[in-house]
Amino acid sequence: MNINSIKNKISAMNKKNLYGATILVSFAILGAGYMAFGNKTTFAEAAKTEAPVLVSTMTVEPKTIDSVVTAAGALSSRSSSILSSKIMGRVTALYVHEGDHVAEGKLLMKIDSGEITAQMVQAQAAYNNAKLQFDRIKTLYDAKASTQMEMDQATLGFETAQAGLQAAKAMESYTHILAPITGQIVEKRINPGEMALPGQPMLRIEDNKHLRLEVTVKEQEVLHIQPGKAVSVRIDAMPEKEIRGSVSQVVPASDVRTHSFIVKIDIPAEKGLITGMYGKAFFSIGKRQAILVPKTSLVEMSGIIGVYLMTAEGNAVFQMIQAGAEQGTFVEVVTGLKKGDRVITDKHVDRLEGKKVVQEQQTERTKTTS
Repeated sequence: MNINSIKNKISAMNKKNLYGATILVSFAILGAGYMAFGNKTTFAEAAKTEAPVLVSTMTVEPKTIDSVVTAAGALSSRSSSILSSKIMGRVTALYVHEGDHVAEGKLLMKIDSGEITAQMVQAQAAYNNAKLQFDRIKTLYDAKASTQMEMDQATLGFETAQAGLQAAKAMESYTHILAPITGQIVEKRINPGEMALPGQPMLRIEDNKHLRLEVTVKEQEVLHIQPGKAVSVRIDAMPEKEIRGSVSQVVPASDVRTHSFIVKIDIPAEKGLITGMYGKAFFSIGKRQAILVPKTSLVEMSGIIGVYLMTAEGNAVFQMIQAGAEQGTFVEVVTGLKKGDRVITDKHVDRLEGKKVVQEQQTERTKTTS
């Protein structure tokens, strides 16, 4: 056997092995394909046979709502008073602290002034002396033992001493600081032992029973707001509570930089309200048409606000919207929806886009009944 015949046999054996391997691989592929395509449903068919999600829907219809202007501001007291000293002296007593409620006329503080005390003693002595002189001359004059001139001089002296005593008492009253209004001490800037100076603010009192919200309104909207108009007010610290107020004043001067006006709103006292709290006023200035959807229908997807719509084919699709002001449990939709759109109103944990949805019959009946 020569070398060429040996090579030919080896080549024939390799081809047989290659053919055998090819046949085995082909059978394996056919078996896998049979197993895959032998199933009753494909992946696409599996998606189509997924159970639809039960949802509640509403058909979008424009509704007539109040046209509302919103303005923000802070609470303040209708009546407040800053107490300052009219004299120089040391504070010998301070009877109140921040947060204390005081009645009008209550003694809040005492200031010691040696000069005023000396003036008071001097004025009292001069008054006593002038009164004795007046009484003596008056007795003599009535007995025809004194002249008219002496009587006039005694009268003048007595009246001068009386005026001096009144002036000294007025100065002495400055050493006793009284509450000018009924309210709450909201600020204290001096302590016992410190020196009070003329014009120095020491205490601030606010009437916490009568509050006011001061807001800024644009010039295009201020013409719709008049004194006496009812206003809905919400305070940020009490978001669930609606307070009814009334416009007390529209300040007839605008800010030249912002072209806005100050509107003052009187509101009743409510437990928990404190001056300085931030709040919003909602002025109703007429009626307009708007599209409203329940808050529960809002969906946030990658920072974008939208809703799910139910198509005619029964699919859920995401629709981006621009949300406006809240109207109770509803939200105004500025853009993104039109009349006739079918909005899915109930909130779902899982995303619905692309899924089959079906209207809950019970919900439909409930809405019809209600």
